[in-house]
Amino acid sequence: MEATPLWERSKENAAPLERGRSVVALERSIAAMESEEDRREQSRLSEHYERLVRTSEALDYEASGDDDPLIHWLSYIKYHQDAFPSDTHSQFLLFERCLRALSPIQKYANDPRFVRVCCMYADKTDRPLEVFQHLHQQRIGSDIAVFWMAWAFKAEQQQNYQFAEKILDKGIRKKAQPLKLLLQRHKQFQRRMTRHWLNATQAEEENED
Repeated sequence: MEATPLWERSKENAAPLERGRSVVALERSIAAMESEEDRREQSRLSEHYERLVRTSEALDYEASGDDDPLIHWLSYIKYHQDAFPSDTHSQFLLFERCLRALSPIQKYANDPRFVRVCCMYADKTDRPLEVFQHLHQQRIGSDIAVFWMAWAFKAEQQQNYQFAEKILDKGIRKKAQPLKLLLQRHKQFQRRMTRHWLNATQAEEENED
């Protein structure tokens, strides 16, 4: 079914003119008004989330009585991803701010929600392996399987296969949770490595022939 034209849906907002209105002009006018309303709403929501997260960025955030500032960061990140999907730079800065604000809070070190944010941040950097190493030194993510999986995945992407397996093995030794998922990913990695070495060996033999 054909969608109702914009001017038809909003004609109660259009004042009648003696000479009649141009449909195209009316469409443009209404679209501009709705666009402006959208911008105002986005600005209002951004300011709302900024007020919520700034509390945790303050040195005396504990005085605010907010038991879980992470929830505000997660809401802000989701809102930003939905409202501005193409603005990846601002999303990256938001991840970075979240890490700076919450990394010193011990209770978040192995909170799966925060660890996921850390992994997403590392994935967007130019040197993800260094970021993961830094997080590990801060004891962030040690008990969470997704941390080791994400770290190993970035190593594998860079063809650092031995290091990737070392990371997965270390996560398993630490019994990072859920351990079953980590073991499953380790088996998948080993299968990929088997295919990789078989293909490499076959290519070498063909070159020798």
